Amino acid sequence: MCYAAAMKRNFVWLLALISGLYLLVLGFIPDPLPFLDEAAALLIFVKSMAWLGYDVRRWLPFLRKGKTAKAPVRGAERAGVTIDV
Repeated sequence: MCYAAAMKRNFVWLLALISGLYLLVLGFIPDPLPFLDEAAALLIFVKSMAWLGYDVRRWLPFLRKGKTAKAPVRGAERAGVTIDV
């Protein structure tokens, strides 16, 4: 592993550690750092863990990917109410 890749991985681990600790410890204290709120810390934590290869979105229901839309049923557009003028 080259030095640059190792440094990048260490930096991402540091970001994940700092943002995770902020969420666990300082997130309950009323705004110690107003420019870094809980949503930004959560986003940093989720993105850094995803870069490291860990999927933490499965534990956060509001960050899961949406289900794909199903194909429309044949004739479904005619099943509704028709207004004939």
